Amino acid sequence: MWFKHKLLSVCFVLMLITAGSAVAGGKKDAESVPPDSAVQVISVQPVEESVDTSVPESEEPGLPYEGVSVRAAALNGPSGIPMAYLFENPPALAGASISFEIAAAADVLLPKLLKGEVDIGILPPNVAAKVYTKNNGAIVVGAVVGNGMLSLITRDTGIRTLEDLKGKTVSIAGQGATPEYMFRYLLAAWGISVAPAGTVPDEESVALDFSIPTAEIPAAIISGKINYAVVPEPFSTVAASKDSSIFRAIDIQQEFAAVEAAEGTENYPMTVVVIRAEFARQYPELVRWYLDSYRAAVDWTNANPEKAGVLVQKHTLGLLAPVAARVIPNAAYVYQPAREAKPALENLFTIFLNFAPDAVGGSLPDDGFYFD
Repeated sequence: MWFKHKLLSVCFVLMLITAGSAVAGGKKDAESVPPDSAVQVISVQPVEESVDTSVPESEEPGLPYEGVSVRAAALNGPSGIPMAYLFENPPALAGASISFEIAAAADVLLPKLLKGEVDIGILPPNVAAKVYTKNNGAIVVGAVVGNGMLSLITRDTGIRTLEDLKGKTVSIAGQGATPEYMFRYLLAAWGISVAPAGTVPDEESVALDFSIPTAEIPAAIISGKINYAVVPEPFSTVAASKDSSIFRAIDIQQEFAAVEAAEGTENYPMTVVVIRAEFARQYPELVRWYLDSYRAAVDWTNANPEKAGVLVQKHTLGLLAPVAARVIPNAAYVYQPAREAKPALENLFTIFLNFAPDAVGGSLPDDGFYFD
């Protein structure tokens, strides 16, 4: 079944990032953008640089779709980076026209999907699951296009494992989103308790701090206001680039893989392509062709980070070219069809169900959630 403290441009040369939502730090709203999926940045001037973006073209579809319009949307910031290739090379869809727009955050994009103003977009997985459950299957997932990219950053060289964080306060980028719940899950797996909100952690617990907006965390850690933070890209790259004493002390994905070793799970989804269910029902071939093009875009982006960075800046997707080029190797861009990604998605949703059931709609989505 086929339904089945401001990112502180961190004072990073010319880059000014303001708080976005998939994932605005501080909001505990399951439908707000988790910090791993949207970063709102001031617009940058397009660069006038020619980039060879050629990749083997997909086989030209044989069915005519003259008069059909496909409306796709990218999110400003890291999750939108692979789509820069599609902006530059719109896919051939057997006569159908395709248009692209950029949404500042997932909570801006979501209403457009529900109103039928956008056909294909990008969302955090838990948001997609909640929308599916609470809105009568209004959207379906086409593919996982971004895996976990969280790091604990610090300048404390004594931090190597989660146990080293006992007695410490850690700032989290995104309350009520993947960074919070993944970190809680790993602490629990290590037998480490979370100190009650507003209290000082004892020698056996870790305190979680959500008082600093996600975009301001790099500036806070650079200034010494905070000492430990769990952040997604591009925040870890920007902070480490601005201050060489700041480093990724703990790779959250490696910790997750260690905990899930018995299941053979190495990572977890953080970004998915979603399609309006009505559009997917009406034009399944167009959806498949678009997804094939997205796969090619991901492959090209991973193989050509500097060229992709140029396109990101050219199409004003929220990051300057040099920054985007540094982010790409750490951003875990992947392509996994929805049906194949179902076990990983359900594993992630189960973690959410343990901490905040409503964040995924209260239950696992059924098979209709997965486009096939």
